[in-house]
Amino acid sequence: MTHRWDAVIVGAGPAGATTALLLARAGASVLLVDRARFPRDKACSEYLSPATTEILDRLGGDVLAAVESAAHAKLYGMKVVAPCGAAMCGRFRGGPRPYSFALPRTTFDAILLAAAARAGAHVSEATTVENLVWEKGAVAGVVARSGNGQRVTCNARIVVGADGLRSVVARRLGLVRSSPPRRVAFTAHVAGVTGIDGVGELHVSKRGYVGLGPVGGDITTVALVLPLATVRKESRTDRGGRDFRRNFFAELEQFPGLAGRFDPRRLVRDVLATGPFAQWSRTAVAPGGGAVLVGDAADFFDPFTGQGIYAALRGAELAAECLMPIRGPFAAAVLAPYARARRREFAGKWLLERLIGVGVGWPALTDRVVRRLARRPDLADLLVSATGNIIPARRVLRASVLAQFLW
Repeated sequence: MTHRWDAVIVGAGPAGATTALLLARAGASVLLVDRARFPRDKACSEYLSPATTEILDRLGGDVLAAVESAAHAKLYGMKVVAPCGAAMCGRFRGGPRPYSFALPRTTFDAILLAAAARAGAHVSEATTVENLVWEKGAVAGVVARSGNGQRVTCNARIVVGADGLRSVVARRLGLVRSSPPRRVAFTAHVAGVTGIDGVGELHVSKRGYVGLGPVGGDITTVALVLPLATVRKESRTDRGGRDFRRNFFAELEQFPGLAGRFDPRRLVRDVLATGPFAQWSRTAVAPGGGAVLVGDAADFFDPFTGQGIYAALRGAELAAECLMPIRGPFAAAVLAPYARARRREFAGKWLLERLIGVGVGWPALTDRVVRRLARRPDLADLLVSATGNIIPARRVLRASVLAQFLW
């Protein structure tokens, strides 16, 4: 069976649903496919940076209103606790809203998916993309298998890979690359966590780090992030086989700032795992044309900075802005403006995220920076506002500013 679409979008998370919404609203025939059935849980920080709110507002269609009316929390900044016990707290400064939303992905993804369907996108759940269709060296569609086992070929003028960290589209294009530091995350929802006070928290140790933040309804998302090498070594069955899911709360208790704050009996969602991170694609445009990548399929952000959902939604906007005016074939040359737009938008954020990711793995450096920011709340606010996408990352990346983090 063969079908023809203007756009086939693989992956119905925030990046895919937003791209589908924008393209369908512009009049394109859009097929949005995902291997999961919604709602579905997702290992994620579930944090929408303050700048994400502006994108939700631009999407229209009552998307922002739906987020505001759902059970959610508001975060007004971020607290970081260093291995030595020193702590700093930065607040979001600037922008129309000095806070970020945080809500479960089951809720957030459903809001975006419903908006895409209302705009006219055809949504196909429980549909797994197995391969790409090629025509004269360019991508021309996908081969997918539905939940009932039926294989279908979906031809398209453009294929958008929004299928996340394990992107089939990126792998089939041969674009996937990886770089250190490589980490994995174990995430859970826990009720009744003590000491939550309107900011997200990041607790760093020599072993790894833990991020936590409320998502509404007295529920907190808790993420334990460890080096891939540590997980592999300690999970080896010939050495006792540590089960990090089963020992999730025992791992949390090893962080001094977290000891005694969790009741294991109040786990409300099973522990999920994701990773390894530090995976990216060589380019967001298929070399032969006919396909682009958005969201985590293009570049996976370490959850320490909470950039993922913002990058997904902003990347979707950039992709739609590039794709909508094109009337002829989607050759690589006509898609090049999308790659350039991504570099302009994200280059500073990529560099800041990489610097922070490396620094977190260097306990002595983390101790020094956190002590310094504890004494300089203005610098703490600057850093947190940059990671919240309120101010440009380049304001933090100036040599004169970076020096102040250390001396």
